Parts: sequence; structure tokens; C-alpha cells
Amino acid sequence: MKRSVRIACLLAALLMVMPLASCGGDTTAETESDTTADTVAVETEPADPLAGLPEADYEGYDFRLNIRDNDKWVNDQIAEEMTGEVVNDAVFKRNTEIMDRYKIVISHTRSSHANSDADAKATITAGDDAYDLITNHPRQLHGYGNEGLALDWHKFKHVDLTQAYWDQDAAKSFTMPDGGLYCMIGDNSHCSVGATFAMLFNKDLFDQHQLDYPYESVKEGSWTMDSFLNICETYSTDLNGDGTMGDDDLYGYVTHHWVGPIQAFYASGARVIDKNSDNYAFNVYSERSITMYERYFGLLASPYSWIDAETSSSFTGDHLPLFQEGKAMFVDVNLLSVEFLREMDFNFGIIPWPKLEETDKEYWSNVDAGTNLFIVPITAYANQDLISHILEAMAILGREYVIPAYYDVALKTRDSRDEESAEMLDIILANRVFDLGYWNIEFGGGYDSHFSELARGKADFASWYDGKLKSAETRKEKVINQYLDRAEQ
Repeated sequence: MKRSVRIACLLAALLMVMPLASCGGDTTAETESDTTADTVAVETEPADPLAGLPEADYEGYDFRLNIRDNDKWVNDQIAEEMTGEVVNDAVFKRNTEIMDRYKIVISHTRSSHANSDADAKATITAGDDAYDLITNHPRQLHGYGNEGLALDWHKFKHVDLTQAYWDQDAAKSFTMPDGGLYCMIGDNSHCSVGATFAMLFNKDLFDQHQLDYPYESVKEGSWTMDSFLNICETYSTDLNGDGTMGDDDLYGYVTHHWVGPIQAFYASGARVIDKNSDNYAFNVYSERSITMYERYFGLLASPYSWIDAETSSSFTGDHLPLFQEGKAMFVDVNLLSVEFLREMDFNFGIIPWPKLEETDKEYWSNVDAGTNLFIVPITAYANQDLISHILEAMAILGREYVIPAYYDVALKTRDSRDEESAEMLDIILANRVFDLGYWNIEFGGGYDSHFSELARGKADFASWYDGKLKSAETRKEKVINQYLDRAEQ
């Protein structure tokens, strides 16, 4: 914006000078006078991101959060002071601006567990107005909604769910059979960006093999499973010549059982729950998911790839060190893992996971359920207008301050910020998938684990699907009826 202001000022100055130059007679004195005159810089006030929200003085209201007992999830929402770390300082700026503007205090309580818990259920069922906002593991929080313990975001006075700072796919996917939306996520959480799956490629290895970076293929729409598989097969190399692939060799692709196999499912365009159907139909076993299963698991069974099928967390899996040490052309991660790779000795780029077919319109990226999700408990009913006001402000300023800061962190590699990867991130984040059947285990039944079980050799696709279908249908119908029965009361 400042650059455009400077240009406008220069144009204005030229327009003032041009008439003088075109007039006859001696203009020397005037010109000298003009050039020595003081110039006045034109300053424009930056647009107020919160201008669309009403002004309010909430007289020191304590806005109370309940958050999992883990620094990663707490830091998503809370920054105690400025530290010089770009994302922390953006969170601090967002919260401070909201507290100063609306005269509130933002406080938080850590729950009893680092991953998931049901601590707040006891306070809600007891009728205790203890929290304004609860953020927890998504599968746990959907349980609150299933049990009727959360308020409907569609009814929040100040929350505009049509705005881009609220995740549109989540708003559609998480709307329940009674029409209510009881869990939501948006730019109030940079961890939701970090939970998005993406693929990284080793730029130095691409340079070594004189390969074009995939950026242009992505933009042209030709970055597909076939092109990905071709690179993996062609450049996977038994470097030590011992006849078997191991830690001293070069793989085309490495992954983790909670990342690649699940992302492959979504890249096919499939979902556990088809929200376009009236009965929340399962869309697990389809022509496209079968095609992806055959191609992807064919790669996993080949010597061109390696999968960590044992480590429970994708953040600590052995696939990351392999990529970090330059022993793989590709790795897929959720974006939160990128920060663990910033110190690697190789440059890398970020791209979407490939499409199944070139005719597919989008590059779909799953958002992992291991992030933050938000509910407003029913015990906060009396204050829901105030709460919705603060929620909207947090999402707006999250998009204004925090998400751009997180972009800088995610895109920082060994040498510089990768601007081409920035364009790729825009594509990735524009096509994120929030699958109800993955995030809400009552709707997903046993399918919420997707291909992770298959990657660990549990069964073939058809028998895995058939074996879970009856119980999954039973659980899904039960929770649907719970929502419909409450709506009739």
C-alpha cells in the first residue's frame, strides 16, 4: 500500500510540473522556487480490518478459553509477550488489539491431557458457566456436539461464516442433520493451516538430475499421480550397489502411515461421508478410491518408496530424517512439520499432492484431525453475542496478522523465502478437505483411520471396507438420530 501511495504522489507532482514546462516566458524563478519548497508527504491511514464490526466496551470481561495441555496448541491461541518469533508476535498483536479495542481480558486454562480429554464435559453437564470457548482435539470436540453440549455457530450474531477467514469446507462438512453447526475452525487458528497435508521435493536433487521443478506442472494442472510415480521410479537409486534399498540409498518417496495413505484417499476426490447426499452416505469404496489404492499401494510395495509403518506420530517418524538427509526426492507432511526441516542442508519446495487424473479440477489436500477445533459450550448461552463478536475479530485479525506470519515460517528454507512455494501454498489452502467422517468418529465409524490400517498390512481394501461397513452404518445412524431427536424437542 505504501508503494502505491508513493506512486500516486509522484504522479501528482508531475501533473503540477507539466503546465509550467509548457508555458512561454521565463519560468526560471518559479521553477527554482518550486524545487526548493517544502514537500508534504501524503499519508493515508491503513484500512481498519475490524471496521465492519460494531464498537463495544465489555468492561473487562474475562474471555475464558479451555485448551489442551500442550504448548503447541496453547501457542496457537495465546502469546504472553513479544519474543521476536514471528508467529508468537503476530498472535500477541492480534490478542492485544482485541483486548484493547473491546476492553476484555483473554485468559486460558490448560486441560488435563496433551492430546485429548473430556474435562469440560463435567462443567457443562453441571450447568457451570466455566468457559466461553473450548479448543481440543477435533474428534473429542465433535463428541461434545454429538451430545448436545455446544451452541450452533449458524446462530451467532456477529460471525459471518460466508467470509474467507472461516473455512468454507468445514462449515459445509460439519453442518449436522438438524442444520446446526456446533464445531468450527478458521483463521483464528494457524495450526489449522499447519495441519494441511502437502508434498515437499528436494530441489538440490532435482537440480542434480536436471529435472524441472514441478511448479509449472501444478499451475498447468498436469501434476498427476502418473508424473509423480514416474519420477519416483526413474530416480530411486541403489547408491551403495548392494542390491537392496536401505538407509544409504536414494528413494523416490518416503512417508508416514498417518500421512501419505490418508492423503492418497483424499487426492482421489473421495471422502468418508458424502455431504451431497441426504443420508450422509459413505463414499469410501468407489471407482476413484480403488484406482488410487491400486496406484498408490503399488508404489508402497515397490523398492522406490519407504513408509514408516510403526512410529505413532508423524512428527517423529523416520521418514523425516531420510528426507532431511537428502535420501528421498519427495516426502509428504502436514505443514507443521516443515519447521522441523528448515535447518536441513538441502533446499526444498512445497507443492500440492498430485491429482489422480489430469482432468481433475483441483488438488485436494486433507486437513489432519490432529489440530485445534472450537466449540462454544451451551453454558455460555447468555454471553453468546459477546463471544461471537470476539470470535469474528479473532478470525479477521488472524487472517490479517497471524496467517501471513505463519506463511513466512512455513516458506523459510535454508537460503531464503521460496516465493514459488508461496504460490503453491495458496493453491493447497484453497482446496482443503474437512471430512466429517474423518473428524467425527461417530459418523466415520471405523473408516476414520482410512488407509493407515491398510498401510500397516491389516487387510486388502475390499475386505477392510466390507468388514467395517455394518458397524459403521450402525454408529452413523445412531448419531444422526440423536441430532434429529434433539431438534424435535
